[in-house]
Amino acid sequence: MKNNNFLKNLFERALENKSSIILPEITDDRVKRATLELKKLGFNIIDINDFSDNSKYIEYILKQKFSNNWPENEIIKYLQNPLNKAMTILACNEVDGLVAGASTSTADVLRSALRIVGINPKYKWISSSFLMINQNNIYTYSDCAVIPEPTSEQLALIAKASSDLHQLITNEKPRVAFLSFSTNKSANHYRVDRVRQAVEIFGKKFPEIMHEGEIQFDAAVSNDIAKRKNINTKLKGSANVFIFPNLDAGNISYKITRQLAGFDAWGPLLQGLNRPVHDLSRGCSIDDIMNVVAITSIQKPI
Repeated sequence: MKNNNFLKNLFERALENKSSIILPEITDDRVKRATLELKKLGFNIIDINDFSDNSKYIEYILKQKFSNNWPENEIIKYLQNPLNKAMTILACNEVDGLVAGASTSTADVLRSALRIVGINPKYKWISSSFLMINQNNIYTYSDCAVIPEPTSEQLALIAKASSDLHQLITNEKPRVAFLSFSTNKSANHYRVDRVRQAVEIFGKKFPEIMHEGEIQFDAAVSNDIAKRKNINTKLKGSANVFIFPNLDAGNISYKITRQLAGFDAWGPLLQGLNRPVHDLSRGCSIDDIMNVVAITSIQKPI
C-alpha cells in the first residue's frame, strides 16, 4: 500500500540531486528493467562496463588492510566480481551511490561494503533500517538485518543513524522509541538494563533528538496507553523511529508489520558506511529496486 505523496516527493528530490548510481548486478532481469525505467525518468544509472581501466582500483585495494600481502593477480581476480569492482568505483568517488542484493546475499553485500567502502567513524558500526510505509504512515524500524545482539552503545548509535536516515528520507523530525518488554521501569531484567543504558547514552550524546525508553510498542504508538503507563511520557504515542533490542525482535516485527498490517517494507537500508550503499532482498520487485535507488540518490554526499 503505497503513500503516493511521499513517493512523488521522494522521486522529485532524487532527480533534483542528480546523483550517479551504480547497480552492479547487470545480468539480473529485474535490475535491467529497473535501469531502463529509471533512465526514462531521468536518473543517472552508471554502467559498470564503462570502467575498463582497473589500475586505479588495483591501487586502491592494495592500500586496504584486508588485502595485505595479496599479489596483484589476486586483486585483479577480486575485482572481476562486479560487486567488488562497483564498491571500489564508489570508494574512489567516481559514483555517488550503489544498490545491490537482487542476486547477491546480504552477507556478501555487507562484506564487500565493509572491506572496501568502510565504516563512518561517526556511527562506528554498520547497521540497517527498514522503512515501513502504508497510505498514511511512514515508520523506521532498526536494526532488522545486521547486529544480532547489540550492546547499549551500539543501540544508541543505531538510533542516531536511524534518526538521521529517517529525517533525510521523510523530512520529518525523528521521534525515537527504544523498545523493550518494559515501560518506565515496569520490569527488571538484564535485557531491559541494556536498553535503559542505551537511552542514557543517547540522551547524553544527542539530547536534541526526541526519544523515550525503555518503552513497550503499544505505549510508543498510542497516547492513551502511553499516559496510563507513564504519566510523564514525552512521545505521547507519536514514535516514528523504533529501535528494537535485538535482531530477533526487529526482524520478526518488520515481517509481521508487512504480512499482517499490509505495510510496504523498504530495505534493508544500510547505515553507518562512508558512502551510500543499500541492500535489496533477493525477492525484490522492479519497484523495490527503483525505490531504493531513489533513496540512495538523495544521500549524495555534499
